[in-house]
Amino acid sequence: MILTVQIVNYNSRGALLDCLDSVLKNRPENIEMQIIVVNNELEEIGNDLSAFPEAEIIEVGRNLGFGRAHNLGAKQARGKFIFFLNPDARVFPGSIARLVDIFGSDEKIGVVGPLLVGESGKVEEEHCGFLKSPLSLMRSKIFPGANNFVDPREVDWVSGGAMMIRKNLFEELGGFDEKFFMYFEDVDLCLQMKKKDYRVIVNPKARIFHRSGQSFSDNRLRKKHYYASQSYYLQKNFGSWRAGIAKILRFPFYVKNVYFG
Repeated sequence: MILTVQIVNYNSRGALLDCLDSVLKNRPENIEMQIIVVNNELEEIGNDLSAFPEAEIIEVGRNLGFGRAHNLGAKQARGKFIFFLNPDARVFPGSIARLVDIFGSDEKIGVVGPLLVGESGKVEEEHCGFLKSPLSLMRSKIFPGANNFVDPREVDWVSGGAMMIRKNLFEELGGFDEKFFMYFEDVDLCLQMKKKDYRVIVNPKARIFHRSGQSFSDNRLRKKHYYASQSYYLQKNFGSWRAGIAKILRFPFYVKNVYFG
């Protein structure tokens, strides 16, 4: 079986090398691995990755955004599964195999994700969760007890920073919605998948270290992208009037985070 590991690079060259090193060191023995790096930078990255001849590099020459870049890379994917992985992530021993193994338990499992562990050693809050709706977003009801379960658990979405999906399902869904530049494309993809009666699973026995926010130094611009994607996600999946109400209710937070954050 072939597994495609796919990474989009943007302003993360140093972290990318560590990420690739961790992937190769923790490659399952019984799985053939294809590695694709989509470079969203103007400057080519080939020289930096000379120590990793296994990596297939796609030079874009500009920042296409997260989903569009992954869609481009996925056209070259040969794996039965695609493992989308952020460049600022590092793989814990055994985690890749534990993600793959979950798919064998149920053909209706479409996506599997690990626990994402931050620099503090604690599990990140915003790495998986239940349905993001206008109400839940406003009340900030993110997946409760993310640190407190030890067995695989069904959720509504997992982070695209470490997401494994069946390639045929990804193609059936048309990939990530490219109207998202960054943020919420992973949540939206999982929602579209669940509408087709596939399941999303988090396996806590698979862990990935994630140093979030490394590729985007401008925090205000990052927040603008976040809120723009949130608005589109809500309008697409819940209608204009619900999205409009959510936009009004979040306005104080928008001003605080974008203009004073």
